[in-house]
Amino acid sequence: MTLALNRHSNPRPSLRKRLAAWVRGPTLARDIAIVLAIKFALLMALKYTFFNHPQAEHMSLPPEQVAQALLSTPATHPSQGDQHAR
Repeated sequence: MTLALNRHSNPRPSLRKRLAAWVRGPTLARDIAIVLAIKFALLMALKYTFFNHPQAEHMSLPPEQVAQALLSTPATHPSQGDQHAR
């Protein structure tokens, strides 16, 4: 008994055939890829539309001052206290 191997048979289809099958067939992976591509395009459009440039060029603060304003807690006034306890 001998086993004849066909060296010319390709167990995996070519990239072109796999891509054609991916485009034709209703696959979950294709749908997810399309939705992600659309979301990425919309997010990039929003970023470039609203967040790419500051509203006014002269309104800029040093990064240290911005960090101080964002990370500091507001000081409480000792004279205000709880008014309902009096």
